[in-house]
Amino acid sequence: MGGRGTTILERESEMICWIAGWPHNGSTLMRQILKESFGISTVSKYLEPELDTLFPGGEMFRNKMGHNPESATEYVRRRNATTFIKTHELPEDDSPAIFVVRDGRDAVCSLSNFYWIPVASAITGQGCIFGSWSAYWYGWDPEQRPDTLIVRFRDMVERPNEVVLPQLEQFLGRKPVKEYVDDFEEKRKQYPYLFKDRIGVWKQTMSESDISLFNKCHGDVNRRLGYE
Repeated sequence: MGGRGTTILERESEMICWIAGWPHNGSTLMRQILKESFGISTVSKYLEPELDTLFPGGEMFRNKMGHNPESATEYVRRRNATTFIKTHELPEDDSPAIFVVRDGRDAVCSLSNFYWIPVASAITGQGCIFGSWSAYWYGWDPEQRPDTLIVRFRDMVERPNEVVLPQLEQFLGRKPVKEYVDDFEEKRKQYPYLFKDRIGVWKQTMSESDISLFNKCHGDVNRRLGYE
C-alpha cells in the first residue's frame, strides 16, 4: 500500500474513499465491518434500495445525486467529509481505496448464482457489465496503486478481528469502537437473495470444463493471490 504520509481520515483534502471490488467479492461485507466496528457510514454508487435497511442513508444519497451514479463523485466533493463509496468500476481518480478480493472461483460462482447465468459466462465476463474478475484486478492494480488497502474476503469471514480490523485501523487512522460479530446466518434469513454463500462454493458448483476455462482466463491472478 502506497501512502502520502498521513492516514485517510486525517487528510482534509480526501473527499472519497472507494470500497472497490468486482461484484460478489465482498464489498457488502466490508461495508458491514466499517459500519459495525468503526461507526463509518458508507454509500453505493449504484441504485440498491434493497440494501437501504442495512446501510441507512443510501436513499438520501441517491436523491442528492439525482439518481445519476455519474454525479456521485461531484456530489461528495461538495461535502466537507470523507465519503466511503462502493464501486464495481475501474478507477476514475486517484482517491484512496479499500480493495476487496476473493478467490476468483467463488466470486464467479456467486455471480452466476445471483444472476442465474451460466458459470462460463461469469468466468469470461460476458455475463457481467463490469468485465471479468482478473481484468478488474489488473485494472485497479491494487498492489501498486498508492493509498490502496487490499483486504481478503477470507480474512473478513474467518479472521475479521485478528486481521481485518488492524488493517483498517492503520489505513484509516481510527481505532475500532468494537469487535466485529459475524451475523451471516441471521442476514441470510433476512436477505436470502443477497447472502447465499461464502468460502469454497466453487467446489460444489464448477464443472471440470468450468475449472479449465477459469484457469485459462484467471489462473495466473488466482495463483498469485495464493488460491490453489
